[in-house]
Amino acid sequence: MNEVDLYEPVRAWLERVLKARFKRMNVRTYDSHKTNLSRLIQDLGLQSLFPQFNAWDVKVDVTGIVSNAKIGYIALVECKIKQLTLRDLGQLLGYSKVVNPILSVLTSPSSPSDPLITLLKDYGRLDVLEYGPESRHIRIARWDDVRTEVIPGSVLPRGRLL
Repeated sequence: MNEVDLYEPVRAWLERVLKARFKRMNVRTYDSHKTNLSRLIQDLGLQSLFPQFNAWDVKVDVTGIVSNAKIGYIALVECKIKQLTLRDLGQLLGYSKVVNPILSVLTSPSSPSDPLITLLKDYGRLDVLEYGPESRHIRIARWDDVRTEVIPGSVLPRGRLL
């Protein structure tokens, strides 16, 4: 399995999650790993909903956009096939600090690495997952290839995704 093989099932899962949460809004999801987020927003003509879009020079694996005529939200998902590491977390944390998404998920079919688990669970350093003025948290979760969804009990920090 290659990382790109995860993008479509993760995109479909993200769409289900966002549609369940934002029932009265327009939900679109994209395999966006080849496109800068700023370019995606521009190509969709959504610049007015995201005033800072031109600074979003990031390529995220999967992007969700939730919008209506007046407001827009972004969701980001980074996919890995290997164990998730601090480096992977740092990558998504940087993207999340720039974009301030409503949801930010780091997922892999493999368990997170021991150092990452030690930092988060043993030392309680959930602060390293925080981004944005609302103190949002990146969610780290295992991906289930068979069920094509995040394994609910695997989500860190514990609780709902969104």
